Amino acid sequence: MIPIVNLIVIKRNNKEEKFNSKKIINACKSAGASEETARRVADEITEEIIKLHSSKIRDLALQKLESISPEVAKSWKEYDTNVKKR
Repeated sequence: MIPIVNLIVIKRNNKEEKFNSKKIINACKSAGASEETARRVADEITEEIIKLHSSKIRDLALQKLESISPEVAKSWKEYDTNVKKR
């Protein structure tokens, strides 16, 4: 099992709780998966959650900037286009 530190999950009722991969394991086993399969599923999901591509972070930053300071977001995009050639 891959440990996660300080990852918060927002439940359907908007309640927040710490991420717990054991819940994934239990759900898989309740559906009929073996312990090995349940752990593999939980590990793969955990790995996917903790690895975030830099382009996703950039997109999130630009999205927030566009709502807070559109002119700065525009400047960032122009910099990316003209300097970084993105």
